[in-house]
Amino acid sequence: MREKIYVGDSNLGFGVFANCPIEPREVIFYVTGPVISLDECLQLPDQGENTFQIGLDAYVNPGYPGKFINHSCEPNAGLIDDTCVIAIRQIVPGEEIRFDYSTAMLERLWELDCRCGSPRCRNKVRDFDLLPIGVKQRLLRLGIVQNFIVEALEELSPLPHNSSKIAAGNV
Repeated sequence: MREKIYVGDSNLGFGVFANCPIEPREVIFYVTGPVISLDECLQLPDQGENTFQIGLDAYVNPGYPGKFINHSCEPNAGLIDDTCVIAIRQIVPGEEIRFDYSTAMLERLWELDCRCGSPRCRNKVRDFDLLPIGVKQRLLRLGIVQNFIVEALEELSPLPHNSSKIAAGNV
């Protein structure tokens, strides 16, 4: 069986690319690696730059291919259930698979100048709760915001009825 993805050269260094057509909501791959705390994350040589936040004090230090997935402000993929990368629209062979890093960030420690090249580029990658309201609503509707972020935001300000189900991808 042919692999769905491969790691190759990207305009951002390396990236994850589709090896075959990928349908919307199709699982692309799982981000695997040890789960570490924020303190452990900050002690890594890259200070956790390539980790995925999956809880308020929990991060996955990804192995192959997860450490090579790049950000886009207009993603074609997203994370669900902490570590599952899914397509959010049709992805064609050779297309780079990218997700919005902000959907897995709620820490106030990391910010990045964005170079995604999207027409919707926000110029900065930052924590989910700092995004413009329209962007947050769109990402929540797509069901690709990490559960711990949705739960934290609901504690601060309850979301409208059924938003949790939308955010969890249960629509």
